[in-house]
Amino acid sequence: MNIEIANRLQKLRKENGYSQEELADKLGISRQAVSKWERAESSPDTDNLIVLARLYHISLDDLLNDNESDQEIRDRVQDKRMSDDGEKDTVILTDDEGQTLKIKDGHIHCYNEDGSEHKVDKKQMIIVSVFDGVIALLTLIGFLVWGMMFDGWEISWTLWVLMPAVMSIGQAIAKKQLTQFVWPCLVTFIYLLLGMKFGLWHPYWFLFITIPIYYIITDPIDKYVFKTKKENE
Repeated sequence: MNIEIANRLQKLRKENGYSQEELADKLGISRQAVSKWERAESSPDTDNLIVLARLYHISLDDLLNDNESDQEIRDRVQDKRMSDDGEKDTVILTDDEGQTLKIKDGHIHCYNEDGSEHKVDKKQMIIVSVFDGVIALLTLIGFLVWGMMFDGWEISWTLWVLMPAVMSIGQAIAKKQLTQFVWPCLVTFIYLLLGMKFGLWHPYWFLFITIPIYYIITDPIDKYVFKTKKENE
C-alpha cells in the first residue's frame, strides 16, 4: 500500500470518529493491523476494504481515491453522518495536531493522533489540583515568613520562580513524563539564590546550559516509555 492511501485510511477513520481500537472491533481484527494499514506497512484485504467502504458510506473507488482534498472529505463524511440516524447527535472536532474530540449522547471522548482514546482520570486531576493549591499556599507562607522573620524580602521573591517547578512534579508524575517537569524554573531559582545570597553569579551561569541538555535526555526517554507502553497495550 502506498503512503497516500494509508494517510487516506487514517483521515477517513478520524473523520468518522473512530479510534483504532473501535475500528478494529468493528472489523474483527487487532488494533495493530489497523495501525499497520495507516503506516503503509500492510494492506487491508478485499473483504476489509468492502467493510470499510460500507462503514464510511462511500464506494471502493472513493475509498482508494487519494485525490480528494481534506475539506472535501470532511464535508462529504459530515453529510453522510448527518443522514445516519445513529450519528445525528455526534459532533467531531479535529485539531491540526491530529487530536480528536468526539461528543456523542452527552459524552465526551478524546482521541490521540494514533487513534487511541485519551482517557481522563478525574481522581488524578483532583489530586494534581489539590497538590498545586498546596504548593501555592506553601509558597505564599514561605515568602512571608522568609521576608518578615528573616528580613529576606530581597531574596524571598525567588520562591515564586521555584513554584512552577515544584507544581510540575505533580504533572510529571500524573502523565509519567519527565519533560513535564519545568527544569528551567528550578535552574533559574538556584542561579538567583546563589547569586543574590552568596554573590556567585559567575561561573554558575553555566547552570543554564543544563536546560537543553535536560530535554535532550528526557524527551527520547519519554518517547521510548510511551512507545513501549503502547506496544504492551
